[in-house]
Amino acid sequence: MKILSGIFLVLLFSSCTSLFYYPSHDTFYDPLRLGLLPEEVEFKTHSGETIHAWWFPAKGKSKGSIIYFHGNAENMTSHFIMLAWIPEENYSYLIFDYPGYGKSTGKVTQKATVESGHAAVEWVHANKDPNPLILYGQSLGGPIAMRTALELKGDYSFRAIILESTFASYEKIAAGKLATNWITWLLQPLGYLLVSDEYAPKDIKKLSPIPALVIHGQKDIVVEPQYGEQIYAELGEPKDIIRVPNGTHGSTYWAENKALYRKALVDYLNAHR
Repeated sequence: MKILSGIFLVLLFSSCTSLFYYPSHDTFYDPLRLGLLPEEVEFKTHSGETIHAWWFPAKGKSKGSIIYFHGNAENMTSHFIMLAWIPEENYSYLIFDYPGYGKSTGKVTQKATVESGHAAVEWVHANKDPNPLILYGQSLGGPIAMRTALELKGDYSFRAIILESTFASYEKIAAGKLATNWITWLLQPLGYLLVSDEYAPKDIKKLSPIPALVIHGQKDIVVEPQYGEQIYAELGEPKDIIRVPNGTHGSTYWAENKALYRKALVDYLNAHR
């Protein structure tokens, strides 16, 4: 029965939705509880979907603007907390929901997520900050941010790209997850056959000369550290990496030594102004 269940889960990969996307329309956390009042924002993708976003302005004179590409579960009402502290450091940031998440319309697909990334960059550049933007991809948001940067780098300037607890290939992480269980170990090739990398970032060394920073918790069991190391190895210069010894998935700025890693990010951004 367990073997059949494992095979069934793998077959679900063909739609990608069950494997990579866990959207919710619920509200998980009110920014007011953290003393934050974001601007409610809506903009359209090239396919006509309405993307819901929050704009958090810097507390003082802005040093730059970050576009945050969140992970695969829930929606931005939980993920915004990751950078809720950054306005105090005088950085503004936009967080947005992919189609099918939160109040964004449409259905989530790889293509739809990349289109929403395009729309976010276009909106911030046109409405808030014409200067080079900072892209931040966390977990699932990493490949979306990288693909967005690769497709738009000829039209927009990017000051840096931050890649936290993430991966570059949907196929490789699907196969890798199959390899972690003895029931599905022999089914690893299906990760490549049934999962598409059509909208994954290709040849990420071409992100250069955009400065890139990889951040990865060394105790992450959701997206294991090996995926961050692969990204770092494939990136062109200039590139840096922060390995968080006790970091788990998404805990970088809230767990042990949170002040240290917040400072490390701010120092990096300040150095790439």
